[in-house]
Amino acid sequence: MRSLKNGLAAACAAVLTLYAGGASAAYPDHAVNIVVPFSAGGSTDIVARILARGLTKAMGQPVVVENKPGASGNIAGDYVARSAPDGYTLFMGTSTSIANIALFKKLPFDILADFIPVSQIAHTPLVLVANNSLPVNDVAGLIRLAKEKPGQLNYGSGGPGTSQHLGGVMFSSMAKVQMTHVPYKGAAPAMSDLIGGNIQVMFAPLIDALAFIRGGKVKALGITTSKAAPQIPDVPPIAKTLPGFEIATWNAVFVPAGTPPAVVDALSRNIVEVTRSAEMRESIETQGSEAVGSTPQEFKAFLDREVVLWKGLVQSSGASAD
Repeated sequence: MRSLKNGLAAACAAVLTLYAGGASAAYPDHAVNIVVPFSAGGSTDIVARILARGLTKAMGQPVVVENKPGASGNIAGDYVARSAPDGYTLFMGTSTSIANIALFKKLPFDILADFIPVSQIAHTPLVLVANNSLPVNDVAGLIRLAKEKPGQLNYGSGGPGTSQHLGGVMFSSMAKVQMTHVPYKGAAPAMSDLIGGNIQVMFAPLIDALAFIRGGKVKALGITTSKAAPQIPDVPPIAKTLPGFEIATWNAVFVPAGTPPAVVDALSRNIVEVTRSAEMRESIETQGSEAVGSTPQEFKAFLDREVVLWKGLVQSSGASAD
């Protein structure tokens, strides 16, 4: 009888230990979803799918990408914020997730309070691209044309508050021109309309635009980082024409607040291993981005700086999504 009681006590202790650890020993034991806040085919979706392939191999369970576009990423953010904090529903956030804090007067969730930052996955410059029929070949030419036709040039974006939107706002402000913003539910449909001539220019993530630039479908006028991108070394920085112009976007994984630390740690370790692997770095860089793979602590420090940057940019531009 005593041995039976001792056995039951040991079993109960094991269960309690497992429960206290958030069942991390078995994590993951079924499919994991990465929720992408924009449409399929855009830069965030591409990065998420590259990550999902790597994590599927690393964690031994299917990692599936689920697209929930709309409301500048807030539909997806709200969905994940309300999901069970168990490590099985991940949010692929972007710089837009931070800009939205200042762009929207009221949000259904708080990206800083309702989520735990896990890892920054990729950093992506933007490239100013134009429809091939537009009679300009460089940034200076675009500025001249925009001044000749105030409000008549349309620039597309993946939605209000995206880096593409704020890139256009910053450009218009610094160049002292007026262009009309046309928002889409992701960069991919905006790029399609750019190629078709429905919009004239776009500040597209390089990962979205690279294949179209190389294929001659659009023409690249300038890159938004201070140095030329190695994938398109002949495209000069916009800062050469507009000194001080610099903007980029990023992708990162968040989980709902309340996710057990052991689960966050396991997920982080797998993401860092996958993202820093030679295979994923090559896949990301070939697409036009830079692979990062930060720890939760490193990402949190980066995020604190980004909050200051993007809130300041939104406030100084006067942009609003309401």
